[in-house]
Amino acid sequence: MDNAQLTDTEVAPATALTPLFYSEEETALLLGIHRTTLRHLAVDGKAPVPPVHITEHKRVYRRIDVERLAGVAT
Repeated sequence: MDNAQLTDTEVAPATALTPLFYSEEETALLLGIHRTTLRHLAVDGKAPVPPVHITEHKRVYRRIDVERLAGVAT
């Protein structure tokens, strides 16, 4: 196809979006601890990375903080 426009039947290539946050379970897995341990540490204010509180019982963790601590950041 010579022109840069897409026809009605073509789809633009999907770009892989990197998430900004990890769930509590994903964070615990990357850090090598049980998710319950991470939850208890977060509740006590002693989590290895600071949580972002979504609701009273829901926390997520910044991807960059988790990956740096886990040693997987690029």
